[in-house]
Amino acid sequence: MRWLLILTGLVIPCQASSAQTVTGTVSSSTIGTEETVSYTLEISGTDGSDIVPPSPPEAEGLVLVSTSASRGTNISITNGRVSRSVSYTWHYRPEQEGAARILEANITVGNQTYRASSVSITVVPQSQRPRRPQRRSPFGSLFDDPVPNQPPPEITERDIFIRARQSSREAYMNEQVTLDYQLYFRPGTLPRNSRQSDSWDAEGFWREELDLPDNQTAELVVENGIRYQMVSIRRVAVFPTRPGELSIDPLKIAADVQSPDADPFSNPLFTRTYSTVERASPAVNITSKPFPADAPDGFTGAVGNYSLSAELSRSELEVGEAVQLTVTIEGRGNIALIEVPQPDFPGIFEIYDPEVNTSKYESGNVIQGRKTFTWLIIPRSNGTFQIPPIQFAFFDPSQEEYIVRTADLDPITITGTASGPIAVTSTASGFPVDDLALLKRDPRWSAVNRTPLHHHSWFYLVVLLPVLGLSATALLRCRVTRLATDTAWARNRRAHPLARRHLKNARKLLGEGSPDEFYAALEQAVLGFLGNRLNISERGLTRPQLARLLSDAGLSADRQQKLVAFLDACDAARFAPVPPEPSQMEEHLMQASRILSSIADELETAAP
Repeated sequence: MRWLLILTGLVIPCQASSAQTVTGTVSSSTIGTEETVSYTLEISGTDGSDIVPPSPPEAEGLVLVSTSASRGTNISITNGRVSRSVSYTWHYRPEQEGAARILEANITVGNQTYRASSVSITVVPQSQRPRRPQRRSPFGSLFDDPVPNQPPPEITERDIFIRARQSSREAYMNEQVTLDYQLYFRPGTLPRNSRQSDSWDAEGFWREELDLPDNQTAELVVENGIRYQMVSIRRVAVFPTRPGELSIDPLKIAADVQSPDADPFSNPLFTRTYSTVERASPAVNITSKPFPADAPDGFTGAVGNYSLSAELSRSELEVGEAVQLTVTIEGRGNIALIEVPQPDFPGIFEIYDPEVNTSKYESGNVIQGRKTFTWLIIPRSNGTFQIPPIQFAFFDPSQEEYIVRTADLDPITITGTASGPIAVTSTASGFPVDDLALLKRDPRWSAVNRTPLHHHSWFYLVVLLPVLGLSATALLRCRVTRLATDTAWARNRRAHPLARRHLKNARKLLGEGSPDEFYAALEQAVLGFLGNRLNISERGLTRPQLARLLSDAGLSADRQQKLVAFLDACDAARFAPVPPEPSQMEEHLMQASRILSSIADELETAAP
């Protein structure tokens, strides 16, 4: 075997790694009073020729067994690249029960001095130390009788846990804070089938899910002297919507995990035994700061850094023709919360409600996007008119100051003539001049045998047409006015069409194989329908708040439970590491349709 390794090293072209890192690890973070603990100082990226032999690090609560260190060298070849490392190992024994610590270790490599962090150790009575299974021969278990009824080693918090990394602990209202939920697990735990085990709420925040890299690999890290593999399992951008001390619930997951101390050869068939564990991240606390005083006019709460542009589709037109005004706001921040600007149009223009288009994207875990507002304007008089500049105010947290962007517009020239009433003249007696005609001097009368107009059916139709037209116009005007003024009524009218549109979009995404966008469309269909029917803001709504609002609206408790269970199932499927099956997605689509139909029926029944 030795000559085979040497031959392999001669045949394969290799490239040595030059990156140098120093780590300090211990054999166990919990030991008994009668045990010793091994401390290993490992230097990677060097062959050891330029290493100054290190001294053993000092310790608190531990006594060094021997000042002589055992030295080891490791060479590995991965994809034709040689990795070298040198290690020094010392042994310590505890002085008493309680907390102990191995202090920082220093080592000099060439002209550089490196430092390894301190490591904490817990010393317990010998009878209470964690059980460590006896390692067996990888081939003896094939022939020896297995140990009967041997329970698997217990999986503790030191084997697998979750941390929540937050980009900042305080932020202004509507300022982004990025949360990165990271799963730490010891090599050998082999977690699989990880899924969210409970609902996750961020009350008082607007939240946006951030994408995780495709096919991400676990990163090797050292925490408190123990090696872990770390991988991000969820990344979220949250925006505080009110000032004060705010808290975000822990993220809870369940996973099938194998103990890192389990012997893979203890089973004759080399099968691994997994057990289900649940872990929760710590709660995240964020201090939300209010906006500074002296906000400029027109400030509506936009936070970030934005640019503003505005343009007219044309600057010359005739009376009655339409022109479009397009205002675009683009930049870094929660683009979805930006409200409609209010241009100051001259009174001769008839203005329609703007069409709003929003697009969002990520750049370095920062939410960015573009929001476009398009107004349709129709002039009712001629002349040259100047629309005042468009202004947009926002707060930049990086500079801690308000900024006002301004966009100028070209003058609009209106040509043509406005329609107006026809002027008539009248006689002295008050009759219009065109209503009287002079009689001919020698008139010739002739009898005409014709059916009177009122005997024709079309006569009444002609008479009624203006009345019907005016009535239809009045009804349409009332509807438009109510849509613009009665928000609750308008949202209720749009609830069913919008829900059908979202379900249709979900059906399309199902065919395209996009699980994340599919479940986002389902959630938007259900929550959007409830928000429009109940005239509430469904964004950032927690499950208890949703249940309370549904109870007030008269929805039964059974229907509420089915709705919450459906939303939780969508969240679990959406953030599961393994994409759901198409049949499961099809069932969720049918379930969403049934839930919307039943909720609509109950709300109609409960309505006064």
